[in-house]
Amino acid sequence: SYTPQQRESFDHWLSYFSKSNQRGNFLKSVEEWKKLAFPQLSDTLFVIITFFFEKLLHEYQEAEQEGKSYNGRINPVSIGRRKDFWNRLTMAYHDLLIQRVFEDVKREKKTSAPALIEKFFTNFEEINANLLSADPVHFPGFRNSIEQALNKGITPCGVVTGFGNLCIDGEEKRVGALISNLDFQAGAFDMASAEKFCKLLVECARQQLPLVCFMSSGGMQTKEGAAALFSMAIVNDRITRFVRDNDLPIIIFGFGDCTGGAQASFVTHPMVQTYYFSGTNMPFAGQIVVPSYLPSTATLSNYLSTSPDSMDGLVKHPCFDDIDDRLKAIDPSIPTARYSVNDVLSRILKGFVVAQRMEPDTGSSNSKDKKFAPIKRVMIHARGCTAAKLIKKAQDNDIQVVLVQSDPDMNSVAVDMLGANDRAVCIGGNTPDESYLNAKSVIRIAQHEQVDALHPGIGFLSESSQFAALCGNYDINFVGPSVSSMETMGNKSNAINTAMGADVPVVPGSHGILTSSANTASVAQEIGYPVLLKAVHGGGGKGIQVVERPEQIHTLFHQISTEAKAAFGNGDVYLEKYVTSLRHIEVQVLRDSHGNTKILGLRDCSVQRNNQKVFEESGSTMLPKNLEKAVYDYAEKLSDAVDYFGAGTVEFIYNLDADAIYFMEMNTRLQVEHPVTELVSGIDIVSAQFDIAQGKSIANLKPKKKGYAIEVRVTAEKAIFKNGLIDFAPFPGTITECVLPEEDHIELITSAGTGKQVSPFYDSMIVQIICHGKNRDDTIKKMRKYLDTVRITGVCTNITILKRILDDDIFQLGDYDTTYLPQFLARTDGNELIAEIEALAELNNNQVDAKALEIEGSDEIKVLSPSTSIFYSSSSPTEPPFAKEGDIIDTEQTICLMEAMKMFTPLSLKHFNTGDSDLYPANKRYRITRILNSDGQQVNQGDLLFVVKPIEIDKS
Repeated sequence: SYTPQQRESFDHWLSYFSKSNQRGNFLKSVEEWKKLAFPQLSDTLFVIITFFFEKLLHEYQEAEQEGKSYNGRINPVSIGRRKDFWNRLTMAYHDLLIQRVFEDVKREKKTSAPALIEKFFTNFEEINANLLSADPVHFPGFRNSIEQALNKGITPCGVVTGFGNLCIDGEEKRVGALISNLDFQAGAFDMASAEKFCKLLVECARQQLPLVCFMSSGGMQTKEGAAALFSMAIVNDRITRFVRDNDLPIIIFGFGDCTGGAQASFVTHPMVQTYYFSGTNMPFAGQIVVPSYLPSTATLSNYLSTSPDSMDGLVKHPCFDDIDDRLKAIDPSIPTARYSVNDVLSRILKGFVVAQRMEPDTGSSNSKDKKFAPIKRVMIHARGCTAAKLIKKAQDNDIQVVLVQSDPDMNSVAVDMLGANDRAVCIGGNTPDESYLNAKSVIRIAQHEQVDALHPGIGFLSESSQFAALCGNYDINFVGPSVSSMETMGNKSNAINTAMGADVPVVPGSHGILTSSANTASVAQEIGYPVLLKAVHGGGGKGIQVVERPEQIHTLFHQISTEAKAAFGNGDVYLEKYVTSLRHIEVQVLRDSHGNTKILGLRDCSVQRNNQKVFEESGSTMLPKNLEKAVYDYAEKLSDAVDYFGAGTVEFIYNLDADAIYFMEMNTRLQVEHPVTELVSGIDIVSAQFDIAQGKSIANLKPKKKGYAIEVRVTAEKAIFKNGLIDFAPFPGTITECVLPEEDHIELITSAGTGKQVSPFYDSMIVQIICHGKNRDDTIKKMRKYLDTVRITGVCTNITILKRILDDDIFQLGDYDTTYLPQFLARTDGNELIAEIEALAELNNNQVDAKALEIEGSDEIKVLSPSTSIFYSSSSPTEPPFAKEGDIIDTEQTICLMEAMKMFTPLSLKHFNTGDSDLYPANKRYRITRILNSDGQQVNQGDLLFVVKPIEIDKS
């Protein structure tokens, strides 16, 4: 309680604090300070505490003063680089609730030695009761503890030992017994405990009796001095001899709240049969000993029971019947015990059987069973253009949207599109690994927001069968195919075998995983060079290598396997015949849970750069009619063969030399280029996805074939020269102006807008422009005319190259293969192209002269970031920095790496010297006096990177 004066004083302070524009920085400093004081609390809780003081408390005061309703929802706009934030936050909250359960259990004292003896044993006879803990080193307060225990009639020793009868299926079974004595020092295992245990083992061996133990995780008693450290080693040695020499079982039931020692030693001895009570906190050196946060998923017996190495099984808590229900109420997914202590004892003691693992009840549903249910509220797990398209379609279907976005994306065009009933939730982090790829955090947000369904978007986790299964396990309707379909078609080798089984032609090759370079060489020799080595789990132009000659095969096999292991987590490789002249053909499929398959049309995506599509068309200028019909038939066969649900794309290679079609792969998700098919077929593919996910039939869908459509992908890139050839580099930054006129024949899907950031953390696509016309020629003309009206400044884009392609005679004739774009660039004037791209972006205004770099009052000069990028001082965390403060460098030396959209560019002072001006003359050296950024930090164009001091070169 507080007085009115105290409340008035607090309100005054809060009002003052809320108006401070420095409160965020202040709270972050307090957060760092409190972490040192409370190291055992989860890092994520501090984010929430900061958010509470920075936002919620102020909003509450404002609502109270103005008589408004108070929402109080936790939704930080910026979480920072805290990987897996929402999952960790949920775990941290669960931990607090689980700790309450532990406290209640402790308070009731139902697991004392007398209580356990009374519950399980009859005719119990204690032995060696006179062995007591000693205080040879006069540990402060320890002697008092021993005397107090004696005065209360409590044996001052960590264990009670003896013999008793267990009732096993109505029969009395005599056993040796060891029980933790929680009434003294929380049952810590001391030297007297070790002596008692060893004497009990001797007596059990003499009487040929098994041993049953109930051991608290109280840890080792260290107050007796250095000698106490040897007690555990002695006990472990005696256990080994006892089991080996007598062929008798030792069964240990662990329980309690671990503070160290005991649970990591004889309780988990490999010759002991170890079981834990449900609700046991069981790590070695637990949270009381180690000054750092350990989540309950790493310490609680229920969670650890799913790991075969942690125990032989989880058992129901014999003293708390409701503990599993209480834990389930906290986390419905927590594993619980199937068996009781008596079930275990009955199985083992009847015939001294060997250890047999007893699996917990995980409560998981069959994740391969696809869920179909009504959708009122959907989570959209996407960013950029994809998020924009999915939000629009969800809103068109009266579905509420929960949009997850990373820190950089919280000010995106997609967030601006959300309506009053929609929500944006920050998932935290910058990079995909820190944000969108954190499957468990995505699921936690879906749970918190009580969504019915999750649309996985395009990329990230959209083709992960594990993620789809996770959604199923949490009763979330995954807007996509079944797990089994994804597992079949997502694995290249499985997909090829499925195609062969359905009589769909495939590229000649290994048709399976290659186990060695020798095996690979043999297959390559049989089908003939050149061949393609492909990673089974590759994609996006990665994990693929052309092999021209036999002598290359061994080296490149190991190279692709190693790269694939690093990039995709799997190094499996297969081999195909390399088709030297081809067109990239794909077929759009929809299929529902009632077995209705609809083929919506095909697309030609042959204008590519580095296996990335640039143009997509609704028809192919070179595919003959008979093969067009064939690919439709093949796509339907494959969809039916895997019992596919939802939208999918079956991709084919059209071998121009052989006039043959080969199955390449099936994408079990929405494709970027799907709007091309929508405009021609008249079918709303995303709306159909929502319908199919709800179990609705698409039997009445009637795809049309109306006109022609072309999509171009506008990317934030600049043209550069690389090894004498035109190449493209990402160009993130701030869009100063964005004009995208609306026209009837144009569909726009955009993440670009005036004042919006193009992030350096993700891919470079910022706009999809889809044009519809009467035929191909008409569509080309309309698209070309429209691009002249588009205006995007502040960042470089590829619009110039898109226009030039549309003007190109070869493109207009349609007589080309997938090598078209590299050949087109080879006959393009690179200097002219670069100048035109930079002029359209209006970058001349950003040029800096030497005078602007000077630091007033000193002879030092600045080094500014040439673009929005991520700063790295070295090539990897284990490598030394390129440059340190105090180093003297020349203009050629690399001083840092700049990353944009997963591409790394070395930066040197020479980079800033152009034909017009030398900002850093090559006839000087430069001492680095300051480095202003840390690894992984985002810097914007014009931000200060380094301060350097010119040094004249001594020519003598």
